[in-house]
Amino acid sequence: MYSVKSNYELKDIDEGQGIITAYVSIFGNIDSDGDMVMPGAFTKTIGERGTRMKHLWQHSAWDIIGIPNAMNEDQKGLLVNSKFGSDTFSQDKFKQHADGLITEFSIGYQNIQTNEVKTDEPYTELIELKLWEYSSVTWGANSLTHIVEAKGDVETNLKSINDRMDKLTKALKNGHYTDETCEQFEIELKQIQTIYNELIKGDQPGDEPTTHEPDLSTLSDELNELSNKFN
Repeated sequence: MYSVKSNYELKDIDEGQGIITAYVSIFGNIDSDGDMVMPGAFTKTIGERGTRMKHLWQHSAWDIIGIPNAMNEDQKGLLVNSKFGSDTFSQDKFKQHADGLITEFSIGYQNIQTNEVKTDEPYTELIELKLWEYSSVTWGANSLTHIVEAKGDVETNLKSINDRMDKLTKALKNGHYTDETCEQFEIELKQIQTIYNELIKGDQPGDEPTTHEPDLSTLSDELNELSNKFN
């Protein structure tokens, strides 16, 4: 069965060469699926499929944005040095990494050998995996919707939203993305506005205003101005 899993760390971005270096899978951590990827899990698949591996966008086989210059395991995890394509779409995705809009990675894989560990909190060791691809994935408006329902520090959640809004607004103003990508940014900003409004509905009368509250009226004016640019 083909599965996907996110457990990553971005290490370096070479803007001149269009290359990123990242751990696309990290060993020894129990993830939200109750799995732990074990050292050596990728050894065989790198030897068998390393030259055929592709860097995808959102796990879409139709959207290849790069290939690995190098792929190897170390004590920490699966480390990939990935070269982005020279086409406009791939370069747009690389720029989003460089601008901090995309920081997350995910792998598409098949379980070959596993081991069930019976403890007070049982988990599954992933001993051998067949790796099909690794992907850049967004932390976008759809992923932010869980914040609305999450219990926790509202101010921290609002800060995360504001940080995302700031990065999107700066990217739009920089003007070095394609029109299609800018339109996607614009849609996400409008979705984030809705999420923000849902989040602050829980504020009680008399509460002190959050120190991270954005000026939504100003943002609306900026969105209208940017919208006119692309329409």
